[in-house]
Amino acid sequence: MHARTRRTSSVEPELTDAWERLQVHYARHQNAAPFWDAYQAIQDELTRSHPQQRVAVCNRLATLAERLGVVHHAHLLRDQRGESRHTSSTSP
Repeated sequence: MHARTRRTSSVEPELTDAWERLQVHYARHQNAAPFWDAYQAIQDELTRSHPQQRVAVCNRLATLAERLGVVHHAHLLRDQRGESRHTSSTSP
């Protein structure tokens, strides 16, 4: 089974692959544990490849999950200045 992915210009080029992979996993698993396993693996890959931007990468990935509908409101990490846009739980 091949899930259809939506390409979008609003996703940064370095996150396009992650966005497409998240869509495939969400189409297959919805909000079940296998989706979150894949999410964590993607997050680990991205933070390893962008070690100086770990918080930004984690927040962008959380925003993509929110956009998919996996969570109603993404919980974003605080940056070095202690700022974040959302403060509620990632629970649906």
